[in-house]
Amino acid sequence: MTTGGAPEILVRFDQVHKSFRTARGRRQVALDGFSMSIPRGAVVGLLGPNGSGKTTALKALLGLVRPDRGTITAFGHGLPAGQRFVARRMGALIEGPAFTGSLTGEHNLRLLGELHGADRSEVADVLSLVGLDGAAKRSYSGYSLGMKQRLGVAAALLSRPDLLVLDEPMNGLDPEAVRHMRELLKQLRDERGMTVVVSSHILAEVELVSDWVTIVRNGRVICDASVPELLSQGTSRLVVRVHDAVTAQSVLAGHGYTAVPATGPTGPELQVASPVSDPKRSEDPDGPDTADGSEVLRLLTDRAVYPRELLIESASLEDVYVAAVRAADAADAADAATAQQELRHGS
Repeated sequence: MTTGGAPEILVRFDQVHKSFRTARGRRQVALDGFSMSIPRGAVVGLLGPNGSGKTTALKALLGLVRPDRGTITAFGHGLPAGQRFVARRMGALIEGPAFTGSLTGEHNLRLLGELHGADRSEVADVLSLVGLDGAAKRSYSGYSLGMKQRLGVAAALLSRPDLLVLDEPMNGLDPEAVRHMRELLKQLRDERGMTVVVSSHILAEVELVSDWVTIVRNGRVICDASVPELLSQGTSRLVVRVHDAVTAQSVLAGHGYTAVPATGPTGPELQVASPVSDPKRSEDPDGPDTADGSEVLRLLTDRAVYPRELLIESASLEDVYVAAVRAADAADAADAATAQQELRHGS
C-alpha cells in the first residue's frame, strides 16, 4: 500500500463536478468539486448519507456517467479517454445485482465468465470465495437478498480485477454473512493484492475492514485519510458504569466535570469529560478532554458512590463521522450567513 511510507495512489479524483436534470427540469448537483484518493492495495471505505454523491462518483470511475468537469486518473490513465485501458482491470457491483431468475447461480456466472474468458474452475472459485458453493445449483429466483448480493460480488470477481468497486455490498446480509463479507474483503486485499472500494452505511463494519476512509457530503469530500489518522483525531471518553448514576452525576458536576448519562450494555453509565479549569486542559486547550480516571474514582468513592466499572473508550469511526458532518454543516451555515450579510450590505 505504501512506497517509502507514503501511500501509492491508484485512483485520483480532482475537483470533479457532475449535475443532472430532474424530471421537472431542475438542475441537481451530484458532485461538487469532488476530490478523493484511492491508495493501491487498500480497502477504502466510502461513507456518506443517501444522496451525498457516493454512487455517482463510483459510476464516473467506471465510465457509467461522464463528469461535467474535473479529472479522474486511474492506473496512470486519464478518464474517460483511457476508459478502455482500465475497464478490464476493474470489477464492480453498483446498485444491486441483476441476473436471470430462471437460471442457477452457477449458470449465470458461467455465462458471464465466457465474456471474461473465465473457465468453470474460476467460476467455482469465486462461488466458494463468497460462500455460495453450496447454493450454486439453486435457481437465482430462489436466492435471498443477501445471496443475490454475494452472487453480484462473485460476478465482479470473474474478470480477476486489480480494483474491485462495491456499492453497499452488505445490504441485506445477516450478521454471519456480514462477517463473511468482511473477511472476504480482507482476503482479497491480503492474498490477492486487490484494491477494494466499498461504500456502506454500516460504520462499524467499515472501521473493521478499511485501511482508508473517505467521507462524502453534498457531493464533496470532507475527510480523506487513513483510518488510524482519522481515529487519532477523535476524543476518547471516560465511561463510568454505576448503579446510582444520578448521585454520581451530581458529585462530578459539583467538581466541574461534564457527565452525560447513557444506557450501556450492563445498565446506567456516565460519559465523563474533564473540567475546563483542569490544568492539563489549560496547557493544551485543544487536546483530548478525557477525564482523569483515578481522580474521578476518588471523588466518587469519597461520597460512597462505588462504580461497577470504569474504563476509557477510544473514539470510533462513527464518532469521527458525526463530528466531520457536524463541522461541515456548521461551516456551510457560516458561509450562508456571510453570503446573506454581503448581499444585504450590497443592496
